[in-house]
Amino acid sequence: MNKALTSLNTFFLVLLFLSLIFSIFSIPKLNIDKTQSIRVNFYELIQEEDILFDSSFPKTTVKKETKKTSATDEKIKAAEAAIVSKFKINKLDIKNEISKIKLSKEREDILRVSAIIQARISSIWIKPNSLSESLIAKVSINLAPSGELLNFDLIEPSINSSFNNSILTAMNKMTFFEEVLSLDRKLFEQNFRNFNLVFKSSGEIE
Repeated sequence: MNKALTSLNTFFLVLLFLSLIFSIFSIPKLNIDKTQSIRVNFYELIQEEDILFDSSFPKTTVKKETKKTSATDEKIKAAEAAIVSKFKINKLDIKNEISKIKLSKEREDILRVSAIIQARISSIWIKPNSLSESLIAKVSINLAPSGELLNFDLIEPSINSSFNNSILTAMNKMTFFEEVLSLDRKLFEQNFRNFNLVFKSSGEIE
């Protein structure tokens, strides 16, 4: 019994060995020359990338693959250049826009503080009632950065002494303009260190 099993096992091993040898020799041999080059159509690989760019670029068919690749590269470069040109930031334009915004903000601050100062003086200015003519007088004002009124002078008086005196009386009551504290120091020096106010008999102050 043991001899029969041993013989059967030996038979299967021999059969397995023969099958292995047969399968090895049945594998087809690839004959590839070491100097042979494998050609790859890069144009087909790049075609999908064209979807990312503007469809308005001309698409032409070139017979030679080298020309196809070159044309595609040129299209890609042209598309990149168009995108860069479209979103190119002009530093000079940005600088000009910032300057405009800054000037607009400064002008707004000047007008705001000027209007407040004019309104405060106007609120205590008592004009003479008997004014039959149009009168104008100009006052020069000198302020400290703290807002303190250092000095004022009637540099262009009107022909009416009562009108002039009413202006001087109003200015004598003013001692401090805290509104200038909110201004940038440079803006204060340029516009409120020394400035003029025009008093009109109509009651306006400019």
